[in-house]
Amino acid sequence: MEAPVYRQSGWESPGNSWLLLSIGFGLLVHLWETYLDYRQHIRLKVSGAEVPVELKKLVERMDSDEEKLLEKLTEKGPKAQAYALAKSRFKFVNSSFQLILSIATTILGLSPYAWDLASGYGAKWFGGSPESREIKDSLLFMGVITVFETITTLPFDYYSTFVIEQKHGFNKSTVRLFITDKIKSLLLTALIGGPIVAALLSIVRAVGAQNLALYVGVFVFCISLLLLTIFPVVIQPLFNKYEPLEAGELKSAIEALAESVKYPLYKLFTVDGSKRSNHSNAYMYGFFKAKRIVLFDTLLKQASSEEIVAILAHELGHWSHGHTLLAFAVTQTYFFASFYFFSRAMAAVDMYRSFGFRAIRGTKSPTAGAPIIVGLMLFFSTLWTPVDHTLNFLLTLNSRRMEYQADQYAVALNKADALARGLVKITFENLGILDPDPWYSTYHHSHPPLVHRLRAISIAQESTSNKKLD
Repeated sequence: MEAPVYRQSGWESPGNSWLLLSIGFGLLVHLWETYLDYRQHIRLKVSGAEVPVELKKLVERMDSDEEKLLEKLTEKGPKAQAYALAKSRFKFVNSSFQLILSIATTILGLSPYAWDLASGYGAKWFGGSPESREIKDSLLFMGVITVFETITTLPFDYYSTFVIEQKHGFNKSTVRLFITDKIKSLLLTALIGGPIVAALLSIVRAVGAQNLALYVGVFVFCISLLLLTIFPVVIQPLFNKYEPLEAGELKSAIEALAESVKYPLYKLFTVDGSKRSNHSNAYMYGFFKAKRIVLFDTLLKQASSEEIVAILAHELGHWSHGHTLLAFAVTQTYFFASFYFFSRAMAAVDMYRSFGFRAIRGTKSPTAGAPIIVGLMLFFSTLWTPVDHTLNFLLTLNSRRMEYQADQYAVALNKADALARGLVKITFENLGILDPDPWYSTYHHSHPPLVHRLRAISIAQESTSNKKLD
């Protein structure tokens, strides 16, 4: 049997099979990540409930008569182990299912079938030639793919929320809220993503391969600025309620901290994160002199005012070191590079034929007569995938480096003790892993393990104290 099973009318056999390479690389990545998951799972079973010796010593230094952090951390150990093991088992089942589904749909030819289905409805609803309605057909095609992916991931999302998170005391969502969130997300994808995709396809049609990366780079830059502007003030309030932080000790302390480092704080908000989960967080956003800080209501319950201020000092470290701007620049460079290479591969006939699409050599079409949206989808799921995985790993390593830098910034502001206590509390309140497998953690975790951060904070604190004495 020649794959894919479903092929478009007029399809010709490819000279080189990109399909087999795509499946082979997918299997290779899955085996590697499953091996890392196995290492982590064994580590959790053997020592997941225990507090590492070094971590014990570091936390013992923070203990006082009023607050016994080591006792609480030790008490939460078995719960954290059970939570992590449940997520580990779930991840294995979920990732295996998604891999099998991906291989099956690729071999069966779901993508060319979905395009023909969308194109058929496009002809019925809009009329005209396939070329004249390509963008409309592309949006219908994306709709079919999105609905299919939503249906296949929905049971896993439901299980994660209402079984795992519920069992371990984190879920606060209801079935109604869960469904409402899904519907809102789909509508926003259509209302915002649809026009963006249409504009992107129009650019590719108009420009072709020459200078495509430059035009798309400018487009993505403008869209990124627009989304960063409207997301916190238009989109996020559709899902959560944001309220100004009440006047009091905490607000005054945060404002004083911001003023001391010349952070242009515009507004302070709390958000009802407890509406869906007991997990906690805090973040900053905004351009120029309109910076905002958002605190989850769960964080207000889990940490003291002094610890919250120290955590925000860490976040200010990201701002001071330009980490946010760096991340933005990396994202823009990523899109420029990816579309540069796409412009070199978009006319590759074998890429389309390998997955069951009709493609013609020598045509004036920039994508060998195949739909542009299909070219983008196949490029990013085949040729670009190894690059994507490599970049993600490098970005994870850099993220860990930036976390250390932000911690050291907080230490320099004399927030070391409060930051350390805050990190310990956030860890045990969120049932964080105390002793992850080093390979797994390095590959997956954007933040270093707790014990590594506390050690670095302690060293930085001693170094700062010695400098003051000198």
